[in-house]
Formats: sequence, structure tokens, C-alpha cells
Amino acid sequence: MATTIAPASLTVTISESYTLNGVSYGNTMNKTYATNGQVSQRVMSIAGKGSSSTTFTNILSLSTVDGQGQVVKADYKYFRIANSDTLNTLNLRIYNGSDYVAVEVTPSSTFLLMDAGIDSPASGSVAVTFADITAIAGQSSSATDAIDVEFMIVTA
Repeated sequence: MATTIAPASLTVTISESYTLNGVSYGNTMNKTYATNGQVSQRVMSIAGKGSSSTTFTNILSLSTVDGQGQVVKADYKYFRIANSDTLNTLNLRIYNGSDYVAVEVTPSSTFLLMDAGIDSPASGSVAVTFADITAIAGQSSSATDAIDVEFMIVTA
């Protein structure tokens, strides 16, 4: 099958601007991810954590083939998720096949993953061994209230 999709570059720009007592602080960072042919962007509801705090909503899976809610992990380039809720925190759980990393995304905040490797060493004296992300899930900090998130993932 021939495709009409032409790969393109994604440019991410992060700009900080802060003034304290008349002194300006900040910077602008640009990063370009070349030759990307796929993008998924979605708004979805994330369930409350439940009474035992163990309820997670699957957001994305990374594997060897594209599929429903799944992208090819070897093609991973960029992931951004925004917590659209103004009251509850998004508890984000990132898994690499053996380790979990948990991240809080406070109300009206955004979290970026600009690389696919994560690790969760048991102590500061253990070597870090990065492995590619295989799954991303989330939960609302509320036991009962769901929250809305918006995410975008770009792959080759």
C-alpha cells in the first residue's frame, strides 16, 4: 500500500520568563525531532484512584506493533500530557517492563517525556539501567472524582 503521509519534523519550544525585583530570569529551549510520521492527540477521562488507591486508567501502551491505544516503542519520539482538572492531581505511572516511576502532575499542569528511557533504582548506590517505556497509566488523586487529561504522542 502506498502512503500519502510525508514524514515531518516536530519542534518543541519551551520558554521561561520570570521577573523578580526587576531582574529577568529564564531561557528558551528548542528541540527538533526529525522524520516523524505519526501523531496521536486525545482528551480522555481518568478515573479516581478508588478506596484502596489502586485504580489506574491505561493511557498508552508501547509495543512492537501499532494498535488501539498502542504505538511502536522503537518509534517513540515525544509524549506530553496535560492535567485539565483545576482541583485534583494526576498521578502518572510510567512502566518500562520491570520498573515503575510515579509522577504527580498537579492541576492545570503539563508533563513532558522527551525520551523513552526510564529506570527506578532501589538506592542511590545502584547503577541506573534505562529501559524503554512500555506503558503509561494514570489515576485521579481523588478516590471518586475523575479528571480529564489531554495528551499527544509523536512517533516515527
